[in-house]
Amino acid sequence: MTGLFWAVAAAALALDVGSKLWAVHSLGQRVTVLPGVLELRLSRNDGMALGLLSGNWLANLLLPLMVIAAGWLLLRRYRPTAFTRVAAGLIVGGFLGNFGERLFFGSVVDMLYFPWLPWFICNGADIAICFGVAMLVISTLFRPQDWRELGEDHSAAGGK
Repeated sequence: MTGLFWAVAAAALALDVGSKLWAVHSLGQRVTVLPGVLELRLSRNDGMALGLLSGNWLANLLLPLMVIAAGWLLLRRYRPTAFTRVAAGLIVGGFLGNFGERLFFGSVVDMLYFPWLPWFICNGADIAICFGVAMLVISTLFRPQDWRELGEDHSAAGGK
């Protein structure tokens, strides 16, 4: 991966860590940002997304590592584009934010609550991961140029 990938990963990680530090030190009670849309609430999650596998520390450490390894094995076959570099950078930056916090503290700080999704509270890392995955889905469905194998010749692929 190139500088773009690492810049996006570093930005996602920095925003996640910064927002979590702010939340822990400044967010005392519920703050309504947009009524009915977004609230800030300080919460700790010792599970994965939606609290899944809560209390199972080994699964919470190993499963994310396995997903990142599988993604790397898949993406290394293809010639990266700026679009896929940004998507992968968001996913890795988000992964590093949550994984590092879970590794050192046993849980992650969540603070973004959407009242219209009452079962969902998340953090900046979760948002980065979701956007990165959404970008890869869009890429898979609508951007075939993002999925040229490394050895594939452009003229052979397009017949031009």
